[in-house]
Amino acid sequence: MGSNGGAGTPEPQEMEKAIARIPGIQAVRVVTSGERVSEVHVLAGRARGPKQLVRDVQSVVLTNFGVEIDYRTVSVVQLEEEPPNGDAVPTGEKKASVETPRRPRAALSRIASETTGFDSDIRISLRVDEAETEGVARGPATSGLRLVAQAVIDALKDRLDASSVEVEFADVVMAGQRQVAIAVLRLLTGRGDHVVVGSAVLRRDPSDAMAKAALDAVNRLVFAD
Repeated sequence: MGSNGGAGTPEPQEMEKAIARIPGIQAVRVVTSGERVSEVHVLAGRARGPKQLVRDVQSVVLTNFGVEIDYRTVSVVQLEEEPPNGDAVPTGEKKASVETPRRPRAALSRIASETTGFDSDIRISLRVDEAETEGVARGPATSGLRLVAQAVIDALKDRLDASSVEVEFADVVMAGQRQVAIAVLRLLTGRGDHVVVGSAVLRRDPSDAMAKAALDAVNRLVFAD
């Protein structure tokens, strides 16, 4: 990665503000390591392709700060566009849909956490097919939201056709005027790597939103129609 005139890497907040001005981008998080940009996480709609968004991010940062970003450090999460009022439709119109039986999905029942010293235990209960299943994750307290996602994976590990599952990203970001939890999971399967992304609007607390985001990601893979 190049430099910006020897002045060191700009503050992440400065780059986030510049990147956020790119059309279609709803939220952005920049992570630096020393004097290099190690991660750029972008939340965007689907109006533009991810490759174009990555190129735009590289161009904006290079033009404004003289810093070159490796395209492999930029991850783009694209959310389905929704009407402003959720499922609401204009008066006088009806949704043209056919009711079909829905396959069961995992749902969050409760979250319990215990912190001792620098370590945390996260215990999550899920409801699947009217049955309860529980997942546990332990680790440094600073790993908070990542542990929540790992506990969700632990609860559903028997249903995941994967030799390993990694929580690639787990954080709450700003999307417009809302806080949104984003979970990016990478699964190693017999067919290679498989990446799934889930999201949930923060309504109660970050742990609750992250558990639902991780569930959203897993539901796309395990309980898809």
